[in-house]
Amino acid sequence: MTHHEDDPARESTERHAYLQKSKGDPFRPHGIYWIQFANWFAGDRVQKFPAGLRHLLMLVRNWKVFWQPRRLEFRYMGDGFATKSRLQFLTDPAFVRSYNRMLAARGGPNDPGLHLRIHQALWIASVCKRLPGDFVECGTGRGMVMSAVLESLDEWEHLNKSVWLCDTFSPHYLNEVTGKNDDSKAKSTNYAVSIESTRKNFSQWSRVNLVQGFLPESLDGVAIDKIAFLHLDLNFASAEQKVLRRLWPKITPGGMVLLDDFGTNELQNAAMVEVAEEFGVQILTTGSAQGIIIKS
Repeated sequence: MTHHEDDPARESTERHAYLQKSKGDPFRPHGIYWIQFANWFAGDRVQKFPAGLRHLLMLVRNWKVFWQPRRLEFRYMGDGFATKSRLQFLTDPAFVRSYNRMLAARGGPNDPGLHLRIHQALWIASVCKRLPGDFVECGTGRGMVMSAVLESLDEWEHLNKSVWLCDTFSPHYLNEVTGKNDDSKAKSTNYAVSIESTRKNFSQWSRVNLVQGFLPESLDGVAIDKIAFLHLDLNFASAEQKVLRRLWPKITPGGMVLLDDFGTNELQNAAMVEVAEEFGVQILTTGSAQGIIIKS
């Protein structure tokens, strides 16, 4: 799907048609598994046969019981995660509505398959909405995750909370050394088109504040008092460390931190583990490789 900023009606029609095809339904692929194990105990039945035949029978038994590939149906597979478990949330109307809102914020032609990531963000928001403090997102991009979160909170207008969305709002990928957006690199389909585009995406909700600039410096002078929910998705280890150290004192007891890339990037994994040890907390790693911290 392409953007038609000069033709809102056409854009709305195309988006509606696209969302009709992307309902966040689970995949149902089949995989193959086998148990790499062998048992050379003959047993009473096999023991009755002559030595040569006995060993042949044990080979056949090991093949049938341990080595023969078997079909395994996954109820869901996506985003590096596969499971036989029932993911009830996939058919929950509130989740489907919020997931569709995420797709609308992304505005792209394909469903990125972020069902578990969005589910975890919605769950954290459902808990943290009862705690004092605002929602803060560092690394907003187009606003995919926080769009889904706000869509899930029917009572948002009655909550005494604000949202702070922090980003450079640049479309370009990061420089691996500096961690800053590099104009010489390609544009990401998940990064913001512009700050104006992201602001437009959140225009239906009140008390949404956009903070533009490089983190953590852009937080200087920002009036964030308490934080109930912090979402970190900066794709750069040292920046995430600095931001978490800076904002940790503001997080309310019981508040949560959602680390988007905790299990997918070695540098970010090590950086967050180091900070967690400083704070005396543990990080829960989820199937989507996100990390969750609860401040006690």
